[in-house]
Amino acid sequence: MTNWALVLVPFLVLPIVLLFRFIGCGIDAVGTAVPPTGSTPPPTGSTPPPTGSTPPPTGSKPPGYRNYIMGEPNNPGTVKHSGVIPNKMDVVGYWRLIEPAGAPIAKDEKGFQDGQYVEGQAIPLEAPTAATPGSEAAAGNFVAGQNGLILSEPSALCRYFNGGYVRVPFKAGLYTDEFTVEAWVEPHPLKKDYEYTLFDAGGRYPIGSAATAPHGFRIYENRNGCWQMRGAGTGELFLNPPLVPRPGKTHLALTYGKDPDGVKRLRIYLDGKEAASVGWNSYSKPDGAPLFIGVANTTPVPTDPVQLRTPALMRIQEVVLHKKALSKEEIENHVDINRV
Repeated sequence: MTNWALVLVPFLVLPIVLLFRFIGCGIDAVGTAVPPTGSTPPPTGSTPPPTGSTPPPTGSKPPGYRNYIMGEPNNPGTVKHSGVIPNKMDVVGYWRLIEPAGAPIAKDEKGFQDGQYVEGQAIPLEAPTAATPGSEAAAGNFVAGQNGLILSEPSALCRYFNGGYVRVPFKAGLYTDEFTVEAWVEPHPLKKDYEYTLFDAGGRYPIGSAATAPHGFRIYENRNGCWQMRGAGTGELFLNPPLVPRPGKTHLALTYGKDPDGVKRLRIYLDGKEAASVGWNSYSKPDGAPLFIGVANTTPVPTDPVQLRTPALMRIQEVVLHKKALSKEEIENHVDINRV
């Protein structure tokens, strides 16, 4: 007698096996897709660059540094953010500080207001106290002919600021309600409890018919070796200021402008990366006061004789003052063009 169960079972099992096979392929197709031929998956742990920040091709040359800052046409080269086009009209003043020894004038590339190299006033040592940071002694001069800080332009030599300083006389339009100030610097070795001033403008004085009030700002390395800023009449503005990068050259930019939420905000960028920010709505332009580069003038009234303190004691080059808060992409481009 034929055992029909043995004959029929294989035919009943076969559809079930095929059904599970197709379900398995469907899962496999979703969960373990194979990259197309010729593609290479990113290495484990890699993060794709954000949109708009593709680095320049390997081996590409940067545009000329000065011409890029000034938005000059016919300046070939590649930048990190190729869609960001510099606008010469955003530059208030641009002092490269590459003049030879003995030159009296720090040329403004914009042609708005030249600076003056000032030497001859030694700065005495002031030891630090618990309440007051110290001020190092300085000869009151420059050491010119130092290796420049712009890699693509090695012939542009800079200066070591040894108590000598640049004074940019006030001119209407020098200071704006929003601004960016930037520079390349090579700081001295860390020495805690002393301050070193990069930019200073303002004091406590009347403007026009207004009552006496504090105006301006000071940007400096504080006693803890951090970049910091004071507004006239205020204490240190940044709660968590960034350390000054050492050793070697570094790019510092400080921006001040209104955020989308309406708050005016200060930002510090180091080598193109935002390092600190703080809201600050009480800035008063230091109209009537000169801009000092490389030293602090502690005289409250700009027309009085200078009282110098906290010399920079560092190399300084490519100081640019803009009339707006530059974007992160604009600042990154200013860092990116300093390459060979």
